[in-house]
Amino acid sequence: MWKWLQRIGIVLGFIGLSWGLMQLSPDQDYLRQQQFKTLFKAVMPQVQAAHPNASFQAQTLYWPDHLQSPLKSQLAQWNQDNAAEPNQLKPVQNKALPLQFKWSNSRWNDQLTVVAPEKAYTVERLKVRWTAALPPLIAVTLALLTQRLVLSLFLAIVCGSLLATPGNPVTGISNVLMVHGAHALGDFFHIQILLFAGLLLGMVGIMNVSGGTRGVIQALQRFVSTRRSTQAVTWIMGMFVFFDDYANSFVIGTTMRSVTDRLKISREKLAYLVDSTAAPVSGLAIISTWIGYEVGLFQEAINALEGIQLGGYQAFVQALPYRFYCILTLIMVGLVVWLKRDFGPMYHAEVRAIKEGLILRDGASPLTSSTFNGLDAKENIPLRWINAAVPVFTVIIATLVGLFISGGGTAYSISQLFSVQTLGTIFSGANSGSVLLYSSLAGCLAAAILVLIQGILSPWELAVAWGKGMSSIGLASVILVLAWMLNDVSSNIGTAPFLIAVIRDIIQPLWLPLLIFLLAGAVAFSTGSSWSTMAILIPVAVPLAYELGDASLMIIAMGAVLDGAIFGDHCSPLSDTTILSSMACSSDHLDHVKTQMPYALVTMVA
Repeated sequence: MWKWLQRIGIVLGFIGLSWGLMQLSPDQDYLRQQQFKTLFKAVMPQVQAAHPNASFQAQTLYWPDHLQSPLKSQLAQWNQDNAAEPNQLKPVQNKALPLQFKWSNSRWNDQLTVVAPEKAYTVERLKVRWTAALPPLIAVTLALLTQRLVLSLFLAIVCGSLLATPGNPVTGISNVLMVHGAHALGDFFHIQILLFAGLLLGMVGIMNVSGGTRGVIQALQRFVSTRRSTQAVTWIMGMFVFFDDYANSFVIGTTMRSVTDRLKISREKLAYLVDSTAAPVSGLAIISTWIGYEVGLFQEAINALEGIQLGGYQAFVQALPYRFYCILTLIMVGLVVWLKRDFGPMYHAEVRAIKEGLILRDGASPLTSSTFNGLDAKENIPLRWINAAVPVFTVIIATLVGLFISGGGTAYSISQLFSVQTLGTIFSGANSGSVLLYSSLAGCLAAAILVLIQGILSPWELAVAWGKGMSSIGLASVILVLAWMLNDVSSNIGTAPFLIAVIRDIIQPLWLPLLIFLLAGAVAFSTGSSWSTMAILIPVAVPLAYELGDASLMIIAMGAVLDGAIFGDHCSPLSDTTILSSMACSSDHLDHVKTQMPYALVTMVA
């Protein structure tokens, strides 16, 4: 009976939210400006390819007044970004090439036409409506109703793809795989993350079968003899692996899972400890793979303002005291561990683990397959902690060294490396995807070499252990790809611009930071990506805060965007970092989201 009441409540909530979305009146001028920027970026590469090394000037026809300023700024930025290098041939034209811009719209689409000498270029895009918010809403609603995340994500993607092609269902269905699937799997960074996760699980498989993991448990027994001490060690380890959130989740989750299982700590609790430490630590760290992305967004937004002299890195550091959600989340994790107090669904999960010995609920679907759980240590082999510690530390050290080299750290003198800003610049310029991939491969090689030298496993047994570990990524990789596909769908139909257009006109200076935080949380929850949320909101929030207040309000708004993005990410079942945490801890993903969300909400309110 209670389950049916819950389902009825979820359905009524979906209907109520949908009706509410229909009644909203978004800022149409803002939506057209965002449409123009997207269409401009789509059409200009075609024009530039036909006129290489040329700069351009604009002539407008049928051009709305509210698009005059965006056109000038976008074209000026384009000319600057595509200026000929000193060693290149100069443009053939003695002056800027005139381009005629035409803006038109129909019932369904907005259209931009650029008329250049000898040819016209036209691109169009679906108008942004309230239906843009439906795909993520459908995904969450169906997931809560059916407890089948893969099916829910897929149906939400189909819905979004159909909305992107109104009146053409055949194209909409075919675009699910041909367009959105291709974009998700065509992104090389996505492939690197999948390989990174698979290789690390393969490494853990070797560590388990060779007895290394059980050796770590024995070695840590004096430090992790109780449930509280084990959770405290997990939290502390998460604070130290600050340089990347993906590496944090996998290193800590896979290392501590066997220890927490032995002490009957629920997988949901482990996933919370890992997930609620990884992104906040990486987001706050002044040296991490996040710092370059965030500083770059800040710098670009600041450069568009007049009368302010402030560097992006300096702005990031000044915003740190206002990163309340990240700071309080780390404190919250420590308090939960120390006080041994849980609430909400997490309380029931922990009671189940303690009284019934079930680290997973009956019927749970952990994001690593049952194959992984069968990777137990061979009988009559030495349980040496070094066979697990060395591969893990190899991954950590290889990641740090790789980020340093990839970011150009070898070009600096030793004295320059004592500057935090220099180290931040180095780490920010690194190719984190490639570094993580190679570091996980180095960890696999370290684990393999150790067990072969000691004769613990034969080459065949080693290959089987590694292969079984790799293969356990199956379900998690499917969910991760579907989450990326839904993010692509949401981007196509304008989910984030719609949410921003709804709320931007009701913002008052006093409430600006809070509203920006909540908006960032809503966008991140809907799209499943904190980085995309930052890219979308920072160019809007920074100038808005500066115009309504001053530089101080702008700094606070910057912190609100970053923290709101991480908060929404923590609550979203669509988030890649949340999925990776469930994968590393072998937790049921929806159980992880449901148990973590109350903690995130309490921290947000605090």
